[in-house]
Amino acid sequence: MKSIFLIKTPLQLLNAIEARHHFNLDANDCILIIMGDRKSQPQILNLANKINEWSNVVILNDVNMFFGSPFNNSHNALWNLQQLNVFKKSFFYIRRLNKISRYLGSVKYIFAGYTKYVYMSHFINITPHERLFFLDDGNGTIELAKQRKQGLIAAPDFSVRKKIKLIGKKYIQGIKDKEKESACFFTAYDISINDNDQIVRNDFKYLRSAVNDLPVSDVAYFIGSPLSEVAIMSQEVYLAQLNKVKEYFGNTELVYIAHRRDSSDKLDFIKNDLGIKVVLFDYPIEYQLAFIGPRPKVLASFFSAALDSCRLIFGNKLKIISFKLDMTDSPKREKIESIYASYETSVNDDFIIEADY
Repeated sequence: MKSIFLIKTPLQLLNAIEARHHFNLDANDCILIIMGDRKSQPQILNLANKINEWSNVVILNDVNMFFGSPFNNSHNALWNLQQLNVFKKSFFYIRRLNKISRYLGSVKYIFAGYTKYVYMSHFINITPHERLFFLDDGNGTIELAKQRKQGLIAAPDFSVRKKIKLIGKKYIQGIKDKEKESACFFTAYDISINDNDQIVRNDFKYLRSAVNDLPVSDVAYFIGSPLSEVAIMSQEVYLAQLNKVKEYFGNTELVYIAHRRDSSDKLDFIKNDLGIKVVLFDYPIEYQLAFIGPRPKVLASFFSAALDSCRLIFGNKLKIISFKLDMTDSPKREKIESIYASYETSVNDDFIIEADY
């Protein structure tokens, strides 16, 4: 029986790779379905094409909606027709997912990167499976476990507009978004779960065992975050804090690792006004440091899921610093402070939280 991996971010893909090896699943029996948006897809596809982990790698928007196998994108007239932008809309995701589900029948495992994404939930609900696993999605994993433990597994906290759109999808397209009552978290986080759920620890054993002995450069990498873009803080405050980080490192060169959602004007300011080199990697930072290199002598960020994963992958081979932000005036204060609280449990000589900088 096939096992299906549903992902929409580079981090979810990295965890999908780890899950396949952890559960000793034959690559010939594994299908990767990519639901990433246009900003996520380049990095996802770069990594998916670099490795040989799946029998099929499926970009949801490329699934043949008309005839034959959903995995056969032969270039006939109908295939060319579905390449029109109108058929790339999310409205057609349900039709494509329904076709994939019918073609597969029952599957062994479903690994889902983000079950609050209604299309992943729909596929889970319409496809018979033996077991459901949640892949880590950064702080989203912590929030999901918390919500499920509190019994909040119904409708996510959507805006009124999104709730209206969801109602339309349910009644017009037949979308099924009910969240499963029991599942298993394949996670690197110390989470508390409800009685119906289970935990399988993700310790990145496969990636740790495959880490290359790469050269170490005399620089510090700072992982960027789109905090101003998602209104967690103003861009002015973000840049001021980043400048303090630069001063903290003194004569050590600081390299800003751009996030795919960082705005172009922010990146220009970081490069031109703060004088910090900006780099956008082709692969997720964990894979970049493990297999491409070189590795920096320090990896830093304000907060990032990559700090956790790199801590587990590299251990004492890499010093990691989380620079604590003052979230007093942030509308997301409670959420961000919970992330720093989780970091506190992992502090050691190689993983530190820097509050005074």
